Amino acid sequence: MFCRDEKNNINKYQLSDKINPLTIVGLILLFSVILTVGEQWQYLISLIFVLGLLFLFSIKKAFRTICSLLIVCGLIYLLKPHLGNVLIGSIYTMLLIVLKFAPLFILGRVLSSYSSSHLIAAFRKIGIDGGIGIGITVFFRFIPEISIRMKEINNGMKIRGFKASIFKPIRTFELYFVPLMYKCIDISDTLTCSIISKGIEYDGEKTSFHEVKITFIDISMIVGGVILLGASLWKIF
Repeated sequence: MFCRDEKNNINKYQLSDKINPLTIVGLILLFSVILTVGEQWQYLISLIFVLGLLFLFSIKKAFRTICSLLIVCGLIYLLKPHLGNVLIGSIYTMLLIVLKFAPLFILGRVLSSYSSSHLIAAFRKIGIDGGIGIGITVFFRFIPEISIRMKEINNGMKIRGFKASIFKPIRTFELYFVPLMYKCIDISDTLTCSIISKGIEYDGEKTSFHEVKITFIDISMIVGGVILLGASLWKIF
């Protein structure tokens, strides 16, 4: 009964029974090439697609992502007339890169919505076990933790009277980076204990709570990504 309730709780927040996490990994690889060599319309299709996917996983995250993209577009528009300044030109270029590869960041956010056990089970399904699978899983599960720790640092700065400013980038970097490093060290100890307690080092046959399978939705998404990739490469060759 407990396991059934726990699984229902998982499915309430993510499409774990409908979309295989390996599909998201495959889309990340495909879109990496599409965004690099593709044209503007292919970028727009990719962006709309990943936003729709994120919307299915979390409406709140989707709206936040859309608002962030609009802010980035607004900053690019405001900074464009002042590209003569070196600092403004650097910020402008950085914002363009963020906007260009936004679909990949969104897919990474979608992949981080899966639990670590689900990701490890998916990698085991295709024979990627041990250090590689664990490393990839820890990386994508670590993204939400960074966001949480940044909020904690921001709250601590407000209590102590420190303020971040884009006009003081070095000081702002110090205010965030130094406490974040200490928090990351603490997280690494927790991750190590978690890996040991879950029996990752056990050499016997391992089972998983999650059923990892390829569905029609997975096939459709991969086929769509391959078609978009083919259209991107067709213009080159």
